[in-house]
Amino acid sequence: MSKAQRTMQYLTFCKKHDCPCCRRCVIETHNDCKDLTAIDDIVQNVKSSNAFLEVEQTLVQILENVHRIRNDRKDQRVKIERDIKQTRTIINDHLDKVQEKIIKELYANEENESKRIKQLLAEIEYIEKGISDLKVNQNTIKQHASDLQAFLALKHIEKEVSDKEKCIQSVLDGEGIKITTLSLLINKEIQNICRAASFGFISVESTSCKVVIGSNKSKQAQMIVPISISKCIDDINLSNKLQINLQFSGYVTGCVILPNGKMMFCDNNNRKLIVLKSNCTHEFEIRLDSRAFHLAYFERENSIAVTSGYGSNVIHIIDPNGRTIKRTIQSSEYSYGIALNKTVLVYCKLGKGIMEVQLNGASEKALVSFSMPSYSYVAVHGDNIYYINTDSNSVTCYDILGNLKWTFKNKQNLH
Repeated sequence: MSKAQRTMQYLTFCKKHDCPCCRRCVIETHNDCKDLTAIDDIVQNVKSSNAFLEVEQTLVQILENVHRIRNDRKDQRVKIERDIKQTRTIINDHLDKVQEKIIKELYANEENESKRIKQLLAEIEYIEKGISDLKVNQNTIKQHASDLQAFLALKHIEKEVSDKEKCIQSVLDGEGIKITTLSLLINKEIQNICRAASFGFISVESTSCKVVIGSNKSKQAQMIVPISISKCIDDINLSNKLQINLQFSGYVTGCVILPNGKMMFCDNNNRKLIVLKSNCTHEFEIRLDSRAFHLAYFERENSIAVTSGYGSNVIHIIDPNGRTIKRTIQSSEYSYGIALNKTVLVYCKLGKGIMEVQLNGASEKALVSFSMPSYSYVAVHGDNIYYINTDSNSVTCYDILGNLKWTFKNKQNLH
Protein backbone atom coordinates (compact mmCIF):
# COMPACT_ATOMS: atom_id res chain seq x y z
CA MET A 1 0.00 0.00 0.00
CA SER A 2 1.38 3.43 -0.93
CA LYS A 3 1.92 6.27 1.49
CA ALA A 4 -0.91 8.23 -0.10
CA GLN A 5 -3.27 5.25 0.36
CA ARG A 6 -2.25 4.86 4.01
CA THR A 7 -2.81 8.58 4.57
CA MET A 8 -6.32 8.36 3.17
CA GLN A 9 -7.21 5.78 5.85
CA TYR A 10 -6.48 8.16 8.78
CA LEU A 11 -9.77 9.12 10.39
CA THR A 12 -8.86 10.49 13.84
CA PHE A 13 -5.98 12.05 15.75
CA CYS A 14 -5.01 10.86 19.24
CA LYS A 15 -3.81 13.78 21.34
CA LYS A 16 -2.61 11.46 24.10
CA HIS A 17 -0.18 9.60 21.81
CA ASP A 18 0.32 12.53 19.41
CA CYS A 19 -0.35 10.45 16.28
CA PRO A 20 -2.98 9.99 13.54
CA CYS A 21 -5.11 6.83 13.67
CA CYS A 22 -6.92 4.68 11.15
CA ARG A 23 -10.08 2.66 11.93
CA ARG A 24 -8.03 -0.41 12.93
CA CYS A 25 -5.67 1.64 15.12
CA VAL A 26 -8.59 3.09 17.05
CA ILE A 27 -9.94 -0.37 17.79
CA GLU A 28 -6.66 -2.16 18.52
CA THR A 29 -4.40 0.51 20.06
CA HIS A 30 -6.43 3.55 21.07
CA ASN A 31 -9.57 1.85 22.36
CA ASP A 32 -9.06 3.38 25.82
CA CYS A 33 -8.00 6.83 24.58
CA LYS A 34 -10.62 9.45 25.24
CA ASP A 35 -9.03 12.47 23.57
CA LEU A 36 -9.64 11.54 19.92
CA THR A 37 -10.39 14.23 17.34
CA ALA A 38 -11.52 13.93 13.75
CA ILE A 39 -8.54 14.19 11.43
CA ASP A 40 -10.37 16.66 9.20
CA ASP A 41 -10.67 19.12 12.08
CA ILE A 42 -7.01 18.77 12.91
CA VAL A 43 -5.57 19.23 9.41
CA GLN A 44 -7.78 22.18 8.53
CA ASN A 45 -5.61 25.23 7.74
CA VAL A 46 -2.52 23.32 8.90
CA LYS A 47 -0.15 25.33 6.65
CA SER A 48 -1.12 28.57 8.40
CA SER A 49 -1.29 27.07 11.88
CA ASN A 50 0.91 28.01 14.81
CA ALA A 51 2.48 24.56 14.79
CA PHE A 52 3.59 24.89 11.16
CA LEU A 53 4.98 28.36 11.91
CA GLU A 54 6.68 26.98 15.02
CA VAL A 55 8.52 24.32 13.01
CA GLU A 56 9.72 27.00 10.59
CA GLN A 57 10.96 29.14 13.47
CA THR A 58 12.66 26.15 15.08
CA LEU A 59 14.50 25.35 11.85
CA VAL A 60 15.68 28.95 11.59
CA GLN A 61 16.76 28.87 15.24
CA ILE A 62 18.67 25.61 14.81
CA LEU A 63 20.41 27.00 11.73
CA GLU A 64 21.41 30.15 13.65
CA ASN A 65 22.77 27.98 16.47
CA VAL A 66 24.81 25.94 14.00
CA HIS A 67 26.23 29.16 12.54
CA ARG A 68 26.96 30.42 16.04
CA ILE A 69 28.80 27.20 16.93
CA ARG A 70 30.79 27.34 13.69
CA ASN A 71 31.71 31.00 14.20
CA ASP A 72 32.65 30.32 17.83
CA ARG A 73 35.07 27.58 16.79
CA LYS A 74 36.43 29.77 14.00
CA ASP A 75 36.89 32.76 16.34
CA GLN A 76 38.84 30.59 18.77
CA ARG A 77 41.24 29.55 16.01
CA VAL A 78 41.68 33.13 14.82
CA LYS A 79 42.34 34.33 18.37
CA ILE A 80 44.88 31.57 19.05
CA GLU A 81 46.68 32.32 15.76
CA ARG A 82 46.75 35.99 16.69
CA ASP A 83 48.13 35.19 20.16
CA ILE A 84 50.83 32.94 18.68
CA LYS A 85 51.93 35.64 16.22
CA GLN A 86 51.83 38.26 18.93
CA THR A 87 53.94 36.05 21.21
CA ARG A 88 56.46 35.61 18.37
CA THR A 89 56.59 39.39 17.88
CA ILE A 90 57.14 39.98 21.59
CA ILE A 91 59.96 37.40 21.66
CA ASN A 92 61.58 38.90 18.55
CA ASP A 93 61.40 42.44 19.95
CA HIS A 94 62.85 41.27 23.26
CA LEU A 95 65.69 39.35 21.57
CA ASP A 96 66.48 42.37 19.39
CA LYS A 97 66.83 44.52 22.51
CA VAL A 98 68.98 41.88 24.23
CA GLN A 99 71.19 41.61 21.13
CA GLU A 100 71.60 45.38 20.86
CA LYS A 101 72.52 45.60 24.54
CA ILE A 102 75.19 42.87 24.41
CA ILE A 103 76.73 44.28 21.21
CA LYS A 104 77.01 47.73 22.83
CA GLU A 105 78.68 46.07 25.81
CA LEU A 106 81.08 44.27 23.45
CA TYR A 107 82.09 47.50 21.69
CA ALA A 108 82.55 49.30 25.00
CA ASN A 109 84.81 46.56 26.43
CA GLU A 110 86.80 46.36 23.21
CA GLU A 111 87.36 50.13 23.24
CA ASN A 112 88.47 50.06 26.91
CA GLU A 113 90.92 47.23 26.21
CA SER A 114 92.28 49.04 23.14
CA LYS A 115 92.97 52.16 25.22
CA ARG A 116 94.73 50.08 27.87
CA ILE A 117 96.89 48.29 25.28
CA LYS A 118 97.84 51.57 23.58
CA GLN A 119 98.85 53.04 26.94
CA LEU A 120 100.96 49.95 27.74
CA LEU A 121 102.71 50.08 24.34
CA ALA A 122 103.54 53.76 24.87
CA GLU A 123 105.18 52.95 28.22
CA ILE A 124 107.19 50.09 26.69
CA GLU A 125 108.30 52.25 23.77
CA TYR A 126 109.48 54.95 26.19
CA ILE A 127 111.54 52.40 28.19
CA GLU A 128 112.89 50.92 24.97
CA LYS A 129 114.07 54.34 23.73
CA GLY A 130 115.80 55.06 27.05
CA ILE A 131 117.69 51.75 26.92
CA SER A 132 118.73 52.36 23.30
CA ASP A 133 120.10 55.80 24.23
CA LEU A 134 122.11 54.29 27.11
CA LYS A 135 123.60 51.69 24.76
CA VAL A 136 124.64 54.37 22.26
CA ASN A 137 126.25 56.43 25.05
CA GLN A 138 128.14 53.39 26.31
CA ASN A 139 129.59 52.67 22.84
CA THR A 140 130.65 56.29 22.47
CA ILE A 141 132.41 56.28 25.87
CA LYS A 142 134.15 53.04 25.06
CA GLN A 143 135.63 54.48 21.85
CA HIS A 144 136.55 58.03 22.85
CA ALA A 145 136.62 58.55 26.67
CA SER A 146 139.64 58.18 28.93
CA ASP A 147 139.69 55.57 31.67
CA LEU A 148 138.64 58.13 34.30
CA GLN A 149 135.82 59.43 32.12
CA ALA A 150 134.74 55.86 31.37
CA PHE A 151 134.69 54.97 35.06
CA LEU A 152 132.60 58.00 36.02
CA ALA A 153 130.18 57.46 33.12
CA LEU A 154 129.87 53.78 33.98
CA LYS A 155 128.52 54.60 37.43
CA HIS A 156 125.92 56.86 35.89
CA ILE A 157 124.91 54.26 33.31
CA GLU A 158 124.62 51.55 36.01
CA LYS A 159 122.15 53.72 37.89
CA GLU A 160 120.14 54.39 34.70
CA VAL A 161 120.10 50.67 33.86
CA SER A 162 118.87 49.85 37.37
CA ASP A 163 116.03 52.36 36.99
CA LYS A 164 115.07 50.89 33.61
CA GLU A 165 115.00 47.37 35.07
CA LYS A 166 112.66 48.57 37.81
CA CYS A 167 110.40 50.14 35.18
CA ILE A 168 110.30 46.89 33.21
CA GLN A 169 109.50 44.88 36.34
CA SER A 170 106.79 47.36 37.23
CA VAL A 171 105.20 46.83 33.83
CA LEU A 172 105.42 43.05 34.24
CA ASP A 173 103.81 43.22 37.67
CA GLY A 174 101.03 45.62 36.57
CA GLU A 175 97.51 44.76 35.38
CA GLY A 176 98.19 46.20 31.96
CA ILE A 177 100.51 43.37 30.87
CA LYS A 178 97.88 40.69 31.53
CA ILE A 179 96.40 39.09 28.44
CA THR A 180 92.73 39.93 28.09
CA THR A 181 90.42 37.70 26.05
CA LEU A 182 86.90 38.78 25.11
CA SER A 183 84.35 35.97 25.08
CA LEU A 184 80.58 35.49 25.33
CA LEU A 185 79.05 33.55 28.20
CA ILE A 186 75.54 32.50 27.17
CA ASN A 187 72.83 33.21 29.76
CA LYS A 188 71.18 29.98 30.90
CA GLU A 189 67.76 31.56 30.52
CA ILE A 190 68.49 32.20 26.83
CA GLN A 191 69.66 28.59 26.49
CA ASN A 192 66.33 27.47 27.95
CA ILE A 193 64.53 29.51 25.28
CA CYS A 194 66.53 27.76 22.59
CA ARG A 195 65.59 24.39 24.06
CA ALA A 196 61.88 25.28 24.15
CA ALA A 197 59.99 23.16 21.64
CA SER A 198 57.10 25.63 21.29
CA PHE A 199 55.60 28.89 22.57
CA GLY A 200 53.25 26.87 24.77
CA PHE A 201 50.57 24.31 24.15
CA ILE A 202 47.05 24.30 22.82
CA SER A 203 44.77 23.54 25.75
CA VAL A 204 41.71 21.51 24.84
CA GLU A 205 39.01 21.64 27.51
CA SER A 206 35.65 20.00 27.21
CA THR A 207 32.73 21.93 28.63
CA SER A 208 29.04 21.71 28.08
CA CYS A 209 27.79 23.53 25.01
CA LYS A 210 26.30 26.91 25.85
CA VAL A 211 24.23 27.12 22.68
CA VAL A 212 20.63 26.25 23.55
CA ILE A 213 18.36 25.06 20.79
CA GLY A 214 14.87 26.16 21.74
CA SER A 215 11.88 23.93 21.22
CA ASN A 216 8.48 25.53 21.08
CA LYS A 217 6.49 22.35 20.63
CA SER A 218 3.41 21.89 22.66
CA LYS A 219 2.32 18.30 23.08
CA GLN A 220 -1.21 19.16 24.02
CA ALA A 221 -3.51 20.31 21.23
CA GLN A 222 -0.61 21.84 19.33
CA MET A 223 -2.59 21.93 16.10
CA ILE A 224 -5.42 24.02 17.49
CA VAL A 225 -4.08 25.91 20.54
CA PRO A 226 -2.18 29.18 19.88
CA ILE A 227 1.44 29.25 21.04
CA SER A 228 1.92 31.29 24.21
CA ILE A 229 4.24 34.28 23.86
CA SER A 230 7.43 34.23 25.94
CA LYS A 231 7.92 36.87 28.59
CA CYS A 232 9.71 39.99 27.48
CA ILE A 233 12.07 41.90 29.72
CA ASP A 234 9.33 44.37 30.66
CA ASP A 235 7.33 41.52 32.23
CA ILE A 236 10.16 40.33 34.48
CA ASN A 237 9.65 41.06 38.17
CA LEU A 238 12.62 41.31 40.51
CA SER A 239 12.50 39.99 44.06
CA ASN A 240 14.95 40.35 46.92
CA LYS A 241 16.63 36.98 47.36
CA LEU A 242 19.39 37.87 49.82
CA GLN A 243 20.40 40.85 51.91
CA ILE A 244 24.02 41.23 53.01
CA ASN A 245 25.15 43.48 55.85
CA LEU A 246 28.77 44.57 55.39
CA GLN A 247 29.45 46.02 58.82
CA PHE A 248 32.24 48.57 59.24
CA SER A 249 32.85 48.69 55.50
CA GLY A 250 33.54 51.85 53.56
CA TYR A 251 32.84 52.47 49.88
CA VAL A 252 32.09 49.06 48.30
CA THR A 253 32.92 49.16 44.56
CA GLY A 254 33.13 45.52 43.46
CA CYS A 255 32.20 41.96 44.34
CA VAL A 256 32.58 38.39 43.12
CA ILE A 257 31.02 35.05 44.13
CA LEU A 258 33.53 32.20 44.32
CA PRO A 259 32.70 28.64 43.17
CA ASN A 260 32.52 27.48 46.80
CA GLY A 261 29.76 30.03 47.49
CA LYS A 262 31.96 32.51 49.36
CA MET A 263 31.59 36.19 48.52
CA MET A 264 34.38 38.74 48.21
CA PHE A 265 33.86 42.50 48.27
CA CYS A 266 36.15 45.48 47.50
CA ASP A 267 36.26 47.99 50.38
CA ASN A 268 37.74 50.83 48.35
CA ASN A 269 38.31 53.44 51.06
CA ASN A 270 39.73 51.06 53.64
CA ARG A 271 42.07 49.30 51.14
CA LYS A 272 40.96 45.77 51.83
CA LEU A 273 38.95 42.79 50.57
CA ILE A 274 36.10 41.51 52.74
CA VAL A 275 35.35 37.78 52.46
CA LEU A 276 32.03 36.31 53.63
CA LYS A 277 31.00 32.68 53.93
CA SER A 278 28.15 31.33 51.81
CA ASN A 279 25.78 32.03 54.72
CA CYS A 280 26.83 35.72 54.65
CA THR A 281 28.80 35.59 57.91
CA HIS A 282 32.15 37.32 58.06
CA GLU A 283 35.17 35.03 57.50
CA PHE A 284 38.31 37.15 56.99
CA GLU A 285 39.78 40.25 55.36
CA ILE A 286 42.81 40.83 53.12
CA ARG A 287 44.67 44.11 53.59
CA LEU A 288 46.21 45.77 50.54
CA ASP A 289 48.82 48.49 50.02
CA SER A 290 46.52 50.20 47.51
CA ARG A 291 42.81 50.81 47.04
CA ALA A 292 40.60 47.93 45.92
CA PHE A 293 38.19 48.94 43.17
CA HIS A 294 37.05 45.82 41.30
CA LEU A 295 38.00 42.14 41.12
CA ALA A 296 37.77 39.05 38.93
CA TYR A 297 38.24 35.37 39.80
CA PHE A 298 40.09 32.88 37.57
CA GLU A 299 39.60 29.28 38.63
CA ARG A 300 42.65 27.77 36.91
CA GLU A 301 45.01 29.49 39.38
CA ASN A 302 42.43 29.89 42.14
CA SER A 303 43.42 33.55 42.22
CA ILE A 304 41.77 36.96 42.37
CA ALA A 305 42.78 39.92 40.17
CA VAL A 306 42.10 43.22 41.97
CA THR A 307 42.32 46.65 40.33
CA SER A 308 43.34 49.65 42.40
CA GLY A 309 41.22 52.38 40.80
CA TYR A 310 42.09 55.91 41.84
CA GLY A 311 45.45 56.26 43.61
CA SER A 312 47.65 53.43 42.24
CA ASN A 313 48.63 52.05 38.84
CA VAL A 314 48.65 48.38 39.85
CA ILE A 315 46.62 45.19 39.51
CA HIS A 316 47.23 42.72 42.35
CA ILE A 317 46.98 38.95 41.80
CA ILE A 318 45.90 37.51 45.16
CA ASP A 319 45.83 33.99 46.57
CA PRO A 320 42.53 33.82 48.52
CA ASN A 321 43.66 30.74 50.43
CA GLY A 322 47.03 32.12 51.53
CA ARG A 323 45.55 35.64 51.77
CA THR A 324 48.69 37.03 50.15
CA ILE A 325 49.63 38.99 47.03
CA LYS A 326 51.17 36.51 44.55
CA ARG A 327 52.33 39.10 42.03
CA THR A 328 51.58 42.60 40.80
CA ILE A 329 50.87 43.82 37.27
CA GLN A 330 52.06 47.38 36.67
CA SER A 331 49.87 49.69 34.62
CA SER A 332 50.73 53.09 33.18
CA GLU A 333 47.35 54.51 34.27
CA TYR A 334 44.63 53.86 36.88
CA SER A 335 42.75 50.58 36.38
CA TYR A 336 39.04 50.27 37.19
CA GLY A 337 36.60 47.54 36.11
CA ILE A 338 38.11 44.11 35.36
CA ALA A 339 36.86 40.75 34.03
CA LEU A 340 38.26 37.41 32.91
CA ASN A 341 38.04 36.35 29.28
CA LYS A 342 39.01 32.67 29.33
CA THR A 343 42.78 32.95 30.00
CA VAL A 344 43.35 36.71 29.80
CA LEU A 345 42.27 39.73 31.82
CA VAL A 346 40.17 42.53 30.33
CA TYR A 347 40.15 45.80 32.24
CA CYS A 348 39.28 49.52 32.00
CA LYS A 349 42.38 51.74 31.78
CA LEU A 350 41.91 55.43 32.50
CA GLY A 351 42.32 57.56 29.38
CA LYS A 352 43.33 54.56 27.22
CA GLY A 353 40.30 52.28 26.78
CA ILE A 354 39.54 48.58 27.25
CA MET A 355 42.78 46.63 27.59
CA GLU A 356 43.70 42.95 27.42
CA VAL A 357 46.64 41.62 29.41
CA GLN A 358 48.03 38.17 30.18
CA LEU A 359 47.69 36.85 33.73
CA ASN A 360 51.44 37.26 34.22
CA GLY A 361 51.28 40.91 33.17
CA ALA A 362 52.91 40.38 29.77
CA SER A 363 51.60 41.27 26.32
CA GLU A 364 49.22 44.10 27.12
CA LYS A 365 47.24 45.45 24.16
CA ALA A 366 44.27 47.71 23.57
CA LEU A 367 41.04 45.99 22.48
CA VAL A 368 39.17 49.31 22.18
CA SER A 369 41.11 52.60 22.27
CA PHE A 370 39.34 55.74 23.46
CA SER A 371 39.49 58.29 26.28
CA MET A 372 38.27 56.03 29.08
CA PRO A 373 36.63 57.91 32.00
CA SER A 374 37.18 56.93 35.61
CA TYR A 375 34.87 54.58 37.55
CA SER A 376 34.12 52.46 34.47
CA TYR A 377 33.24 48.78 34.57
CA VAL A 378 33.57 45.93 32.08
CA ALA A 379 32.09 42.43 31.85
CA VAL A 380 32.67 39.51 29.48
CA HIS A 381 29.88 37.10 28.53
CA GLY A 382 30.30 34.59 25.72
CA ASP A 383 31.86 36.38 22.77
CA ASN A 384 30.83 39.86 23.89
CA ILE A 385 32.38 42.58 26.05
CA TYR A 386 30.01 44.93 27.88
CA TYR A 387 31.30 48.31 29.03
CA ILE A 388 29.72 50.84 31.41
CA ASN A 389 30.50 54.53 30.76
CA THR A 390 29.60 56.54 33.85
CA ASP A 391 30.10 59.87 32.07
CA SER A 392 27.65 59.21 29.23
CA ASN A 393 25.27 56.98 31.26
CA SER A 394 25.54 54.24 28.64
CA VAL A 395 26.19 50.53 28.17
CA THR A 396 28.20 49.54 25.08
CA CYS A 397 28.66 46.08 23.62
CA TYR A 398 31.75 45.03 21.64
CA ASP A 399 32.67 41.66 20.20
CA ILE A 400 35.72 39.88 21.56
CA LEU A 401 37.92 41.52 18.91
CA GLY A 402 36.84 45.02 19.96
CA ASN A 403 34.35 45.73 17.16
CA LEU A 404 31.36 47.88 18.18
CA LYS A 405 28.00 46.03 18.16
CA TRP A 406 25.60 48.41 19.94
CA THR A 407 25.29 51.20 22.51
CA PHE A 408 22.35 51.85 24.84
CA LYS A 409 21.94 55.27 26.47
CA ASN A 410 19.34 56.21 29.02
CA LYS A 411 20.32 58.89 31.51
CA GLN A 412 17.17 58.53 33.60
CA ASN A 413 17.52 54.79 34.22
CA LEU A 414 21.31 54.37 33.95
CA HIS A 415 22.48 57.39 35.95
